[in-house]
Amino acid sequence: MEYVAALKVGQNDIKALVNLEDIRKERFSPLLMMRGKDTKYIDNFLQRWGANSFYLDTSRYDIDKNDNFLISSKVNNPSNAFQNKFDFFQACKSKNNSLIPTVGWKKDDPPREIVQFALNLETSYDLIAIRFDASIDDNYNLNLVRNILNSVKNPNRIDVIVDYGKEANAATTPSNAAAIVNELFNTYGVRQVILLSTAFPEDKPTPGTSRYKTCNDLIWQLSFISTTKRNDIIYGDYAATNPDSVVDYIPGMPVIPFTNYLEGFEWWQGRKGKDKEFIKYIDLAKDIISLPGYHGDNFCWATKEISRIAKLPPVQGEKYGSNGSWNGYKVNQHICAILDNFRKIKTAPAGTQGGGQADDDEDDF
Repeated sequence: MEYVAALKVGQNDIKALVNLEDIRKERFSPLLMMRGKDTKYIDNFLQRWGANSFYLDTSRYDIDKNDNFLISSKVNNPSNAFQNKFDFFQACKSKNNSLIPTVGWKKDDPPREIVQFALNLETSYDLIAIRFDASIDDNYNLNLVRNILNSVKNPNRIDVIVDYGKEANAATTPSNAAAIVNELFNTYGVRQVILLSTAFPEDKPTPGTSRYKTCNDLIWQLSFISTTKRNDIIYGDYAATNPDSVVDYIPGMPVIPFTNYLEGFEWWQGRKGKDKEFIKYIDLAKDIISLPGYHGDNFCWATKEISRIAKLPPVQGEKYGSNGSWNGYKVNQHICAILDNFRKIKTAPAGTQGGGQADDDEDDF
């Protein structure tokens, strides 16, 4: 595994994942953050993902505090060592045994319940993961990680996800990264450390314009991994998404066509048209296939769809998609472009490596 991407469970993010080719699935693992109206989309993923490993967590973001599934299932309730979450993971495992359950928490969750949850998972799974917020340098979260690792029988069966969230927007390595990684390996002997951050911008270009934005996650993480000279530190990002972005369509909100495409270490972003003027996606698709870093029509599921749309006549009713479906394209293309970057870095000579309808679709708008 070379790459982990954290994604909330939603219709089009799941489409982006299940449409990855098997050869790419072997190099990649998603970290799914459960939320939604029900289990429809996670069930679709579990049935179609196959035998490749994936991590499963539950969303604890404030923007999802009124989420129907999270409220009704009470999976984030810490009572009885997070029994509801344990049962949810077990139900998912029965549908796909490649699941790696993830231990996570909110600031006010009782530490004892967190540790007991990890111990219960350890007895039922070959591998488990711990995910903690490393963007706040107050040692609270890191101490909880230490408590878990001091309690489990086999730390070498644990992957630790060091999550810097959207705070790591500078192209420099966070100051605490080296100390955290060294301790996890040297003191506890964990199986893998997964870095996680997102530099994906929260804003979008002005309608009628385009821009480039640097994917700083690639810059600081690859530099850090190269410095450590370890192959058990894994690159991770949020796959061209931002965890605080709106996921579900809210009736009445403006939905202006928006596209995103990763070229090397930069995202190209374009925006055209008016509210729900989805026919503009034909023009945006043409813009993408004209980019200097366009990978080609058959590069991935997303580029196949983009090239198809670019050839459509400008007629209302054609299948040029909505913002929801294009969110799926940007996620799929981002994942494939990241893996392509890694392939190019590995094969480069030494010394040359460089740093539908709006309310039918889910995902951020």
